[in-house]
Amino acid sequence: MLRKLICGLFILSLLLGMSLVSIGQDSAMAEFEITQEMIDASPYLQSVLSRLDEVYDTGEFAKDPPYRIALAAQGTSNAWSALFDAHAYWHVEELGEEVISEFLYGDAQASADIQVPQVEDLLAQEPDALILVPMGAAALSAPVERAMMQGVPVVLCASAVETDNFVTEVGTNLYNIGAKLALWLIDTVGADGNFLMMTGIPGVTTSVIMEEGALAVFDSYGIELLDNQPGFWSPAEGKKIMETWLAQHGDEIDGIWSGGAQMVQGMISAYEDAGMEIPPIAGGEMQNGFLRSAIEHGFPFYAWMYPNAMITLCLDAAIQILQGEPTPRFIDFIDTMPEARPFTDVEAADYYRPRWSDDVHGPVIMSDEKLAELGFLVEE
Repeated sequence: MLRKLICGLFILSLLLGMSLVSIGQDSAMAEFEITQEMIDASPYLQSVLSRLDEVYDTGEFAKDPPYRIALAAQGTSNAWSALFDAHAYWHVEELGEEVISEFLYGDAQASADIQVPQVEDLLAQEPDALILVPMGAAALSAPVERAMMQGVPVVLCASAVETDNFVTEVGTNLYNIGAKLALWLIDTVGADGNFLMMTGIPGVTTSVIMEEGALAVFDSYGIELLDNQPGFWSPAEGKKIMETWLAQHGDEIDGIWSGGAQMVQGMISAYEDAGMEIPPIAGGEMQNGFLRSAIEHGFPFYAWMYPNAMITLCLDAAIQILQGEPTPRFIDFIDTMPEARPFTDVEAADYYRPRWSDDVHGPVIMSDEKLAELGFLVEE
């Protein structure tokens, strides 16, 4: 009975997510249904779905402010994570020293091997709470378990681990996002299209789970991809791989699934150099460089959002926990940041910001003055 309920809840959430895209009743997106086999094969889905209606009693962590909070972050490995960190420091400053007296920070340089001992070092400093952006679901599970045993509440931010022994996770359903991108591509091109797939950093949960959702959709339609390569969320790597794909497949390419807009920027550049028409791409974001190029070229796209500003929600969740307030075990930023919904090329101009540099991922909570101070605004 529980499994049937969980399956039904996920199908409902998937269908609700699809309503953000204008599709007909007979479209490929409308026909796709998650199966029990998919849920059984995905520990991530099982974990997320089991926590949707759970609330953590945080009374054991309650204490008076000010607090010492540790952040084990991805680090400044790309523009997304750089602005993530900027939002973190900005929000800590906004909250003031009477709320957060000390902010401990760890830069994982996008590596689980670096992050594991780094978390141990942070815990040795006895923080009141730990916010973790896991660089590997398996590798970071043990440090999360140790933190909770040590009495340090853990807030997972933007990614997941392979244990449910933490207080809350702030993010969104990554399996759902990956599936929706694939569904849009099939709906736009047709199930008989020739598709390519570019994922993020291998081993990082955000990338792995999105890929898992997409492949479930492609497999359900019997679609064999032309190729699937990691682009490491890098414009340079995205361009390099796209150049190889164009040399191999050329005009055969009907559509591309991408796990991030940085890589799409590189793809667009490769198409520009080749003088070829850009096919539909599922995987843009509110990333200014991507939007500028997409508007210029006018190709169909479907964009998801993974705002680096979600760190402000993670910090707020940590404070809520330390104040002993009951805390939801899964906090979807789409519920609290309505501007972070998916969108298509039809709405591209509504999300483009001429004054932002190409590196900026929105939505942004900080003021333009703060962005200028950080070097994220261009000259008018």
